[in-house]
Order: sequence, then structure tokens, then C-alpha cells
Amino acid sequence: MTLLCSSVLALLLLPLSLSCNSKRLPQEVRRDYELVKIDLHNSRQNVITLLQNSSCPDLRYKLRRCASNNNTDFVSTLHILTCKMKNLKLSHTDSLTTSVLYSIHCSCLEKPIMTARRRMANGKRQNQRQTKKLCRAKTVMDAMTECYEMLNAQGSTAT
Repeated sequence: MTLLCSSVLALLLLPLSLSCNSKRLPQEVRRDYELVKIDLHNSRQNVITLLQNSSCPDLRYKLRRCASNNNTDFVSTLHILTCKMKNLKLSHTDSLTTSVLYSIHCSCLEKPIMTARRRMANGKRQNQRQTKKLCRAKTVMDAMTECYEMLNAQGSTAT
């Protein structure tokens, strides 16, 4: 019974631990886009170059997307997408994750480091994992670009 209670409690608190308490307004995030856009472009070019001779399979799960009718959704969606990208641990996207997190005034929780020893992957398997990570990063960057484009579209219609 106590295991069930603690599991339910963990499930209830999980969304809180993944959320960002930033009170940053979408208009403020939109102003930072000019700086973020440079990192987004550079990261995308790096990933596309590395994926040049590879094809990306469809993701098994759906990424969270921005909704154009929900202003508060932008910051939380960008936060979730950026933390997913940061957890991929790709050096090609470090600058992008840093600039987006700075822009939205949030940080990501660090994933716990596993202490168990793992077998070293052979070269082919390691390349497959790297390609998979790069494909995920590309998909996340597409979703981030979509969010920023929605923000900019709202800003141009508001003025």
C-alpha cells in the first residue's frame, strides 16, 4: 500500500519537477529570438552536415509542440524541448541549449549519472546511437523553430 501511495505521489510531483517557474512573457522571449536564431541556424547546419549520408527514422514518440492559441505554452514548451536536447549531450547543440535556457530564464534538471559499468559499444553501434541522437536533435530544432515562428507571427499581428 505504501508503495502505491509513494508511486502516486511521485507521478503527481513529476510535472512540477519538469516545469519552469519563469514568469517570462512570450513578448520578451520573442525579443531574444534574433540571438537564439543564430545558434539555431548554426546548430541545425552542424547536425545536417553530420547527417548528410544518413536517413532519420520516424520518432516513436511525439514531441511537444507549441499551440498558437496558448501564450503561456511557449515558454514551457521551449523549456521541455531544450531540456530534451540538452539530455542528448551533443556538443553541436550546446550553444543553442544555453542561449534558449538563458532566453526563457530556466534551467534543466540534470539526469542522474549511472554508476553501473556498461560495455563499450562497438564502432558501428556507437555510430548508430550518434545518428539517432542527431536525428532527435534535428526534430527538436524543427519544433523549436516552429515555436519561435508562431511567437513572431503573433508579435507581427499584435503591432
